[in-house]
Amino acid sequence: MVVVALGGTNGARARPEADDRAAIQAVLDARAAAIAERDRAAFLRTLAPDSRAFVARQTALFERLATVPLASYRLVAVWDRYGDLARGSDRARYDAADAVSIPLTEERYRIRGVDRDEAVEDIYFTFVRRDGEWLIAEDTDLDDLTLYSGRHLWDFGPVERDRSRDLLQFSHPCTEGRSCAATAHDYLALADRALQRVEAYWTAPWDRDMILLIPDDQAELRRLIQATFPLEDFVAFAYSSVDVSDSIRYTGHRIILNPEAFADRSDETVILVLAHEMLHVASRYSAGPFVPFFVDEGIADYVGSAADPSALRFFANDVAAGRFDGRLPEDYQFTVGTGAEIYRSYQKSQSAVRFFIDRWGLPAFIRFYRSLGSKKVVAGTAEYHLSRSLKKATGLDLEAFEKAWADSIS
Repeated sequence: MVVVALGGTNGARARPEADDRAAIQAVLDARAAAIAERDRAAFLRTLAPDSRAFVARQTALFERLATVPLASYRLVAVWDRYGDLARGSDRARYDAADAVSIPLTEERYRIRGVDRDEAVEDIYFTFVRRDGEWLIAEDTDLDDLTLYSGRHLWDFGPVERDRSRDLLQFSHPCTEGRSCAATAHDYLALADRALQRVEAYWTAPWDRDMILLIPDDQAELRRLIQATFPLEDFVAFAYSSVDVSDSIRYTGHRIILNPEAFADRSDETVILVLAHEMLHVASRYSAGPFVPFFVDEGIADYVGSAADPSALRFFANDVAAGRFDGRLPEDYQFTVGTGAEIYRSYQKSQSAVRFFIDRWGLPAFIRFYRSLGSKKVVAGTAEYHLSRSLKKATGLDLEAFEKAWADSIS
């Protein structure tokens, strides 16, 4: 947030005049209409010629979008969020332009047959004005600030789609020079079985609007989710966009696989992983900012494994070796540390959630989760709200719950 604030300009330059803002929005409207109407010439007319690489990349993107079933598509410049992010260095880069502006642009779209609400991605288009005309010159000028424009699977190459009764899958076609990641398993069929597993356990309301994305490699995956941590220890991600136009809503749910992690996995392991990630999507309809990672990951692992106690073998070995410290994992411990340390956090989480469900029942856990998730913008720390919700559901506050769980481990 500090970087964003520093990225803006000061005083009257913080935001272009109303006429310029309207002209920039008109460019976005023209681009969106050209995408919807498949008008290549109109699309290219919105691009400035400053970077041949950018124009080539955008032209390829337009061609690939022909295979994406868009139910709706629009672009909105949001000036009230960050103002104008263009810096002096950005203006110097386009020294022949009369003006340079980089507002936050929201890409809002729906995939036909899946998205009920608009998925929302942030894009940082650089707009340049010459001879009174605004055009789009780039979308990577703020990468050095780690303000990355959203990317889709079709940004990296042609895509093909497959459909089951409940799910849609996007992957790259298996052609010469590509890794053919989508062929390692029949992911779509396994995802259908994973969805059945989730529905057997998670009874809170949720829409089953999900798309399965299979990138070719970790480089694509990293850019899709804008990861800043090593990906080797993670096999899949439940990705959702966040719509802040009306409170906070999670939309555009995608299950994104790490294809390099599935090379030697059994079908049952794939189902477990997919059910884990789908549970994250399901629970987001009830989630809130005070739900800690150990609750989210614990119930996802519990459901993913179909409540199979043998899924806690690693944890049992830790206990037998005297490595159990009796503490619930902190949020940072799910992304920081060695692979074994991260996995230990997941196993402890599953153990704690299993303890809750074995003692008070799955319906009570879901009520607890929804109660904790319902707290949005309210006073109090995360620990305070977690403790209160636990007390309401179990009669034990956080400290007492942690102790009871630890004492139950033999």
